[in-house]
Amino acid sequence: MTMVPVLKDVYPLKAQYMKGEPVEIAIEIENFYDYDYSVQLEIGIMDLNRTLSLETIVLKLPPQAVMTHVLTTGPYQTKMGGFGVDVLLHGGEAEPQRLSGSFDVVADWRKSLRYGFLSDFHPREAGDEQDVALLNKLHLNLVQFYDWMYRHDDLVSPEEVFTDLMGRELSLGVVKKKIELCHRYGMKAIAYGAVYAASRAFYDRHPDWALYYNNGKVIDFIDIFCIMNIAEQSPWHRHIIAEYRKAVEQVDFDGIHMDTYGYPKTGFSRLGGELKPERLDGQFPVLIANTRRELEQVRDDVCLIFNNVGNWPVDTVAAAPQDAVYIEVWNPYERYHHIAQIIAWAQQHGGGKPVILAAYLAPFRLEPAEQIDRAHVSALLLSAVIFSHGANHLLLGENGGVLTQGYYADYSVASDAFIREIRNYYDFMIRYLHVLYAPSLRDVSMTHVEGDNLEYVFAGAPMSTYGEAGKVWTVVRENEAYKLISFINMTNNDEDYWNRGKKRPAPQGPVTVRILMDREAESVFIASPDAGMGAPREVAAVYEDSPRGLTLTVTIPELHIWDLLVVEKGEKGALRGQV
Repeated sequence: MTMVPVLKDVYPLKAQYMKGEPVEIAIEIENFYDYDYSVQLEIGIMDLNRTLSLETIVLKLPPQAVMTHVLTTGPYQTKMGGFGVDVLLHGGEAEPQRLSGSFDVVADWRKSLRYGFLSDFHPREAGDEQDVALLNKLHLNLVQFYDWMYRHDDLVSPEEVFTDLMGRELSLGVVKKKIELCHRYGMKAIAYGAVYAASRAFYDRHPDWALYYNNGKVIDFIDIFCIMNIAEQSPWHRHIIAEYRKAVEQVDFDGIHMDTYGYPKTGFSRLGGELKPERLDGQFPVLIANTRRELEQVRDDVCLIFNNVGNWPVDTVAAAPQDAVYIEVWNPYERYHHIAQIIAWAQQHGGGKPVILAAYLAPFRLEPAEQIDRAHVSALLLSAVIFSHGANHLLLGENGGVLTQGYYADYSVASDAFIREIRNYYDFMIRYLHVLYAPSLRDVSMTHVEGDNLEYVFAGAPMSTYGEAGKVWTVVRENEAYKLISFINMTNNDEDYWNRGKKRPAPQGPVTVRILMDREAESVFIASPDAGMGAPREVAAVYEDSPRGLTLTVTIPELHIWDLLVVEKGEKGALRGQV
């Protein structure tokens, strides 16, 4: 049977665009006929629920081929904005086909960071561009090059092809080509570099540079790496910063991912034969500051990210001169509400820096093939929790790879179906970027809902303000311009551990929302990455006078996995009925 042409994909040609830069959107269409075939496209550029531009074009598709049409739009003069792209294809008598995508525009890339990873640098990777192309479709504008180096204490290999300490064969040429490719897509390439790991051979040459337990034994990690003393007076401090500089100067990296292992938190040095206690939480900020000072001699726009393993020590390093508050999540932060706590803690100490969580999902490794959808749902729920609280997630990379544990080279490969589904979530996060990530938003979930709090009242489904199993989590955030309510559906599950497989939630609704208003809304809409590829949908909304004042009542027909209700306030002024 002959198939009509298929609208296959919509995506930007760069992971992020800068203010004033023209934006290019790729639209892929496959023609199955053995002759030319004409179709009509309607392409809308959306800002929330407003149409910024609508263009209709006719394309002649070549026979039996995939055609990529590139739409140029903009430039846009926003400081930080996310935009939707809605495409309708009309061809013959068939029903119109619809796909959506998104793109973001920023004045400063540091205000909006999305982190991905690459870890395959074998010589056979030469010429393979698919991995970075997929990172681009996920809007990942920072890419961590994990274990790209020769040795942890000697980062840049003296040879083109080499074997690292874990026994992997790598190519420095492949690393450099993938950096070039990242730059082509508007991404920053970030070099992994542990702050204190050295080979056993390096330690043997410099035993006085190391850290020791109080029993005199050198501190090690997985019986491969020795932990060195990062204190400013230690020669290792200057050595590792010099290695970072080599990575930026010689390999063209844009910055360093300064990794730690979560321990030691304290140790003992023996410089000059004196046994001295060392507290690393006070030394990390000095190392970060000195690294930036050195690397800015090489590159003005250098990027630094430091790993707070297990949320330690965010309180001392968040204010250091790095570009994000990055936290690797481990137990005892095991439940969904712990994720919200970590994000709030990081936002409080980070002073407006983006927050990135490395929360690895073991279900992709542990769930049997016949139950792999449980892993997929765990990723969707965790993404919804992280994005709805204004943070980002390091999970995806390397050609459909999903991180399941801390050694990135052992990633799991996800199915095409899951990648399409999670792409909808990343497109959604970008589409509503400037409301989800507005720095002025306050989370009022625990102070404005339930009990005597009548600012927000919900009915029609079991609800929770802190992510209980079997209920819908209501994440309520507001500022002077918007009221945002994320509904994260955790029904059909009897536990709330974020790192376990999950059943697909049962649809909920209709749900009624009553919101106490200080003025009427300019617009009200609902959107979900699970329905209509994130496009906004109007909802029934009416005003009523309640004992506490003007109340907006909204009826949502059905909740999916993640739904976002956006109430955009009108201009300040007198309430209805006032003079």
